[in-house]
Amino acid sequence: MTSRGTTLLALTTLVVVLLALVLAAAPVAPPRCAPGSTATGARCCGEGQRAVAGACVGSATRCGDGLARTEVGCVAPARRVRVDAGAASWKPPDQRVGTQGERAVTGAFEVDATEATWARWHACERDQGCARLATSWGGDAGQAASGMTRNEARSFCAWSGGRLPTDEEWLRVALGEKETRYPWGDPDALCLRAAYGLLDGPCGRDAHGPDTAGARPWGATPAGVLDVAGNVAEWVEGEAPAGMGIVRGGSYADDDASALRPRWRRVVELGARAAWIGVRCVYDVAPR
Repeated sequence: MTSRGTTLLALTTLVVVLLALVLAAAPVAPPRCAPGSTATGARCCGEGQRAVAGACVGSATRCGDGLARTEVGCVAPARRVRVDAGAASWKPPDQRVGTQGERAVTGAFEVDATEATWARWHACERDQGCARLATSWGGDAGQAASGMTRNEARSFCAWSGGRLPTDEEWLRVALGEKETRYPWGDPDALCLRAAYGLLDGPCGRDAHGPDTAGARPWGATPAGVLDVAGNVAEWVEGEAPAGMGIVRGGSYADDDASALRPRWRRVVELGARAAWIGVRCVYDVAPR
């Protein structure tokens, strides 16, 4: 080999090495979608689908665990989880999630395993039980419904045969039998466990709205309730200043994992219509 050829080979090798170092140092987005679904845009859509303007479109060939493959995409089936009577608050494990509150006790009830989807909301619209919501984000059948006022959320739950949870009932779901850092337990807030940080990281960029309801089974509570932390914050019944209401659970728009803690809550106007506010219903049951 000539000296010129040797020099070119050395330069090529150097370029390859430098490129490998640059790629190794480049930030890599953490995984956020469970097997069976694909990260596209800021969404977790079914395999074979893609996100267009915030909605999962196309025919899904496979869906993530717990989601049903339908003609309109991957949708979480309506399912309820029983919550037995018990305490709703204890001393938190660290001071960043709040201070010790009164020991509230709730009766037994059932709770929707997932946040309300657009599939369910549109069914309520067709039955004339719900307002027709005009939104500028997403809207595919499996996406968590959002943008309703508290009164509209109440109407949806009444159509479902239930009601909005009280603040204590929501805490009972989020805290379970033993209070931990997050509804799923003490492990860190990975993007696979909660839909958060989807506007400007750490889990995604430029989200148009919430993600598919129930798409993160690894973030379930020990009882099997999904998306208690993240995706959409949820309306609850609780004391608030006049004209204001309470939402709990954090959302896709929060970039700080502290919003995923069970005690996080925000006071908003009762008529607020936001892409990051949705609904989950509870149902009265007879005690065992």
